Formats: sequence, C-alpha cells, structure tokens
Amino acid sequence: MPQVVSAESLADAVAMAYAHNPTLVQQRFTQKSVDENYVQARAQYGPQLSLQATGNYDSQNALGSTSSSSTGQVIAQVSQPIYTSGQLRGQLRAAHANVLAGQQNLRQVEQNTVQNVIIVYAQVLRDEQRVQVARENVAVLQDQLRENRERYTKLGRGQGAGDVTLTDVGQADTRLAQAESDLASLEATLDTSRAQYLQIVGQNPGTLDPLPDLPGMPASIDEAFARAEANNPGLLTAKYTEQASSANAAAARGALGPTASLTVQGSYTSEPNQVIGRYGSKEVFAGVTVRQPLFSSGALRSQVRQADARNGADQAAVEAARRQVIESVDAAWSQLVAARRSLTSGERQVTSAQLAFAGMHREELYGLRSTIETLNAEQDLFSAQLNFLSSRYTEYVSRAQLLSAIGALKAEAIVTGLQKQDPNDNFRKVRNRGRTPLEPLAMAIDRIGSANPRRPAVADLAGADSPLPNSTAPLPDTPSAEVLQKPLVPITQSPLVPADKLPGGLPKTGDLPDKPAMSTDLNP
Repeated sequence: MPQVVSAESLADAVAMAYAHNPTLVQQRFTQKSVDENYVQARAQYGPQLSLQATGNYDSQNALGSTSSSSTGQVIAQVSQPIYTSGQLRGQLRAAHANVLAGQQNLRQVEQNTVQNVIIVYAQVLRDEQRVQVARENVAVLQDQLRENRERYTKLGRGQGAGDVTLTDVGQADTRLAQAESDLASLEATLDTSRAQYLQIVGQNPGTLDPLPDLPGMPASIDEAFARAEANNPGLLTAKYTEQASSANAAAARGALGPTASLTVQGSYTSEPNQVIGRYGSKEVFAGVTVRQPLFSSGALRSQVRQADARNGADQAAVEAARRQVIESVDAAWSQLVAARRSLTSGERQVTSAQLAFAGMHREELYGLRSTIETLNAEQDLFSAQLNFLSSRYTEYVSRAQLLSAIGALKAEAIVTGLQKQDPNDNFRKVRNRGRTPLEPLAMAIDRIGSANPRRPAVADLAGADSPLPNSTAPLPDTPSAEVLQKPLVPITQSPLVPADKLPGGLPKTGDLPDKPAMSTDLNP
C-alpha cells in the first residue's frame, strides 16, 4: 500500500504531478519520438554511404584430387540527392509542423494535468468539510431525539414538563436516520476523492492547506477571447496540423516533377588467376540519375487530390477548433459568473439559516413552533452549508477552467521555482544531429520550381466578421480569502436570535421560565 505523504499545499501537489504523472510523462516521450521524424526528414537531404563486402570459398574433391578457390569483393557507394522538385522540402516542412503541433498537444496534456490536480485538491478539501458538517448534523439530531424522548417520557409520567408526542419522537428519529445515511454517503465520496487524488498526484492527501489564488485571470471576456485565440493549445495544434497537411500536399505535387541524384560507387574484387595466382581489380563509377514520371495510371494525380482533400479537412478543423475554444471560454466565463453570484447568495443563506434554526429551537421551547418546524429549519441549515461548500468548490474550479480555456493554466505559475521541462529543449538538441555541409546546398537547390508549402484557404468558414458570443455579463469581484477559507460555524453554535428581533412578549436569552404543566387527558 502507498504510504501517506502530506502534500501540504496546492503547489506541492502540482509539482508532484508535473514530475511524475504517468499520462504527462508518457506524452513527453511521445513528443521526443515526434522530434525524431524531423531528423529523419532532414537527413534525406544528406549523402547516404553504404559498404558491402562479399566473400566466397569453393572447395572441390574429384578423383582423389582436391582444389579450392576463394573470391572477395568490397563495394562502397555514396548517393546524394540533387533535386526532388520540392518533395523533400514539403516533407521537411510537414515534419517541422508536426513537431510544433506535438508540442502544443503536450501543453494541452500539461494543462489538463494541472487542472485535474486543482480539481481533486479542491474536492478533497470540500468533501472533508462536508463530512464535518454531516457529523455535526448527526450530533445535533441525536441531541434532538434524546431531548424529545426525555420530554415525551416526562409527559407520560404526568410530570407536566413534557409537551412532545410520540409523533414528534418518530419525526426526530426519521431525520436522524436520514442524517446517518447522508454521512455515510459523504464519507464514501471523500474516500473516492482521496483515491482520485492518489491517481493524479501520485500520493495520498495529507493535511491540505487552503486553496491559494490562481494568477493570470482575464479582466474581461473580450480579453479572454483574445488570449484564447492566441494561446489555446488545442487551437494551435489544429493550426500546425493544417500546416503539416499543406506541406504534404506540396510534397505530393513534387512527385509529378523530375528528380536528380548523384551516385559514386567504388569496388575492389579479388579472385584466383591461373597465371599470377590471384588477381585484384578496382572499379570506380560515378553518375547522375534523372527521373521524370511520365505515366502512373492516375496514381500520382490521385495522391495530389487526396493530399488537397486532407488539407481542406484540416482547414475546416482549424475553424471547428476555434469555435470550440470560443464556446469553452464563454461557458467557463458564464460558469464563473454564476458560481460567484451563488457563492455570495450561499454565504447569506447560511447566515440566515443559522439565525432561523436558532430562533426555531428557542421558540419550540415555548410551544410557538412544532418539532417538525425545528427539524426543517435544521435541515435547511445543513443543506445551506453543503451548498455553500459546493459553491466555493465550483467557483475555484471555474477559475481553473477559464485559465485552461485561454491557455494560461501553467504549472510554473502555481509552483515557484519549478524546474520547467520545455519540449523545445529536446528538439533543439536533436534537430541537427548527423547534419552534413551538403544539406544546406541541397535544400537551396530543391526550392527551385517547387510547390509552395502554404496553400490558400479552400473555404471561408469563419465568415467575414468571425462573430463572438453576445456575452455581456460582468465578472463579479474575486471572493476574499476569508470567504473561501474560513470554516463554517458548527450547527450547534448557531447564534441565538437577537433580543430586538424576538417576537413580542418573549423573555430574553437566559430568562427561560419553566413551562406550565400540560394536561395528558385527551377527553377533558
């Protein structure tokens, strides 16, 4: 079983997940493999050297006579592409665009990981507090049931101090049973949240610090839209993917044109000779091969049309991704606005419910309220506290969702001094490995007469004005740390009704006289 290790703060949890989350680590290695595609595409511009050695031994035994012979040959060959009508240029551009797309995809996985850490961290805090409220609720109802039973017993003994019927006892017991069931359910939810925390962060949650502020929030929804279109990793991935398919279309067009390559081959052959014993021969060959496709039964033209169609699909995917980003920003903004309004209302609801419950409990002692009314007031307070905790959680998670939508949810913004793992570092390290001085010359020659890797748009899917949602709701102020972090007042400590708000004729707090005896005779 994993040992319990405390991640004291959200920064600790994010740092742990950033370094060890398996999904994120897997994506980093995947990106490294994509980087090698660029190296392989670039290497096609350079010379290829091969060496082949062959040896043969022949032994014959005929009529008691044995003869043997051996031959050997060594062949060295160097080939250098000279011109490909832009095929290699398109392939190299496509490989580079795929590297950039992969880096943005890795950014998306990093953002998702940070967002998931924030969600499970806030979930554990919320569910721990909800369990505390539920336990307090059970304790209050246990006291209520005990008090009702005592008062019912007094009534049955004719002591005159009790005014509770068996129905009141049953109502209190029913609410207690429901509260115990609610507590069990909330404890199970807490266990689930802790398991999710372990899955994402990599360790069990300990004593978690309060939620910190999340930096980088946009000041307006217009700013959010602008930042999202410039930085959202999903949208950037779609754009780079379209650039790759456009370059592949140019490479497909290059296959229709001529290609030229230089080949130099040298060989040395050693074989037996009847006169001099052994004979060695050397041969050197150099030649230029020019190839021009003339007829391919429509295959090459089909590949061009296929590449164009794929690029058209990717252009449409860019607009689809843009619209998805706009929708995500609008939804996250609206959710955050609603969450902050709900948080403000929820705080007022909790305060009012505490006041109402305290007043109901006091007035029940004077026979002004029934047991069920007090139980209902207590249930309202319990529900208000749970809803308030959920609102605090929703408000904080909505912030993370909005930051993710605009591409600003970064681990280094939460963790001070984080050792950033930049995927571009590995690409810079490997992109020129094995490069030869001939490659820049071959790249320059291959640009002559080659198709442009950037193709024009096939359709104006965005429209003339690229409309944005008609979102005008302003974002309320960020809740104070006191609202987000302070613990709830226990139900048993709900404040009593102030004296100036008591109904007329009731005594003040501390002046509760004994109630007059009530008759137990149902047929006077």
